[in-house]
Amino acid sequence: MRYIKSIFLCVFFVGTYNHSVGQITANRSFYDKLKTYDLSKVINPDSIIDDINEKFKRPEPLGFIGPVFQRFQIHFSSFKKNKDNPFEYGVTGKTKVNDNICSFSGTITITSATYDTSGLMKDIGFPLYKGGYITSKVVLYEDKSDNGSGSIKGELTTEVYFDENGKLFYQALMLISDGFANNQFEGSWTSYATGKVKKCNWGDFRIPDSGNLDNGTGEFAVSDEYVNNGWANYELAYHSDKPENKKAREKESEQWWQ
Repeated sequence: MRYIKSIFLCVFFVGTYNHSVGQITANRSFYDKLKTYDLSKVINPDSIIDDINEKFKRPEPLGFIGPVFQRFQIHFSSFKKNKDNPFEYGVTGKTKVNDNICSFSGTITITSATYDTSGLMKDIGFPLYKGGYITSKVVLYEDKSDNGSGSIKGELTTEVYFDENGKLFYQALMLISDGFANNQFEGSWTSYATGKVKKCNWGDFRIPDSGNLDNGTGEFAVSDEYVNNGWANYELAYHSDKPENKKAREKESEQWWQ
């Protein structure tokens, strides 16, 4: 059905308008509209709302760094809109790899925003909603005085929707579906000390371009060969029925950034 709708939309654009590709893309863009919105509510929300209007606490992002998919954790403590540039947000927070914690500051800058024309909103029962994707440039600088610190740069993709009243939401309408993911970051970390560059990706519920790290179907689960790369407690907490399960979950809930 979605494929057929996509074909229809393509025919509609070609048959109805005599515009260039650039102009058609512009018609799908809602970039300028974002000047008046606070994107911290979708890029770094405290909670998210599913398709039956239930509110859930948003979990901390899942991430990895390096070729062996070492667990990488990140927490944004502040997320403030730049008064002089409505598309730029100043951010602070902390990262964690094993027991090494670094403070960071930086910017997240919106580079594009495009409506989804696939018909997804109608397909999942929300014909009055408009779905879309926001792309951002992320630049973070860990504190140089912290051990093992460096800089992080890359691109973040956030899926959102506008309801019938024009209110902007984090897209969690398909939260219960297999493979659900949002806020997908792909980038790299560069060491201040050595200049060494490591792949560094993270995301909500799933991690983009994570190779065979993730072997879960309904939800993120770590392949056995990578469990010892910082993922042992996570797997014990969420994919084990051992007596230690409860204690492991408590550890996962710890606010290590405090």
